Amino acid sequence: MKNVSRKIPAFILLLVLILSASACRKLDEDGGYYDEETKTYKYVRPTNRGVKKSALQVFSPIPGKTQQVYGIVSRIEDDAKSFWLKIDERKPYMILAERLSGGNRNDETKELKIQLRHVSPLGSVTRRGDFRKKWRDHVVANLENQMVNRQVLVEIDYEEKARKLWGICFVVIQTKDGDRARNINLWMVTQGLSYYFIDRGKAVNDNAFRNAQLVAQRNKAGLWKYQ
Repeated sequence: MKNVSRKIPAFILLLVLILSASACRKLDEDGGYYDEETKTYKYVRPTNRGVKKSALQVFSPIPGKTQQVYGIVSRIEDDAKSFWLKIDERKPYMILAERLSGGNRNDETKELKIQLRHVSPLGSVTRRGDFRKKWRDHVVANLENQMVNRQVLVEIDYEEKARKLWGICFVVIQTKDGDRARNINLWMVTQGLSYYFIDRGKAVNDNAFRNAQLVAQRNKAGLWKYQ
């Protein structure tokens, strides 16, 4: 009797190769590992661990649809208008990061890069050279004091062409009347750290941003004292 060989489907062979290649890797509690070569996180045996009850429900970024996310701010970028947000849980991080470019995500540390909307401290400066550098350092230091190592809520929007996130950031501050949420983007305009920018469209609270800029101008705060 002749031996009849059965053709193994290609996808099964691929699965076997993947499992074999990852067999010697130590998987984390989420059932995957960080690949140094591709700089991405790879699931191997995804677990059914759920998201913490305190976390918001997240969805894959969609152009034109705003969503809210919680996280810890890890650092401020040198452009003085973007920051890195660390997401505690792997599952929501992967959902949020799946459509972002490599430069706007860090799968190893579960961090997302977010650009602050309606502000641009360096775009507000016309002077060059040493003043521009000092101004950048000044703004970054102020943002670090307000945001770094603090839990924040961010309203994010997705830009499909650039594969990045824009956001409005809120941080809880203590006042004599109790805790309240501070809109960091609006606060920057009030402090004169940036002009109000509408190049990507007006803010939802456009009047608040315009009034904040008038207050900063009247008080000669930040940039306005150099006008």
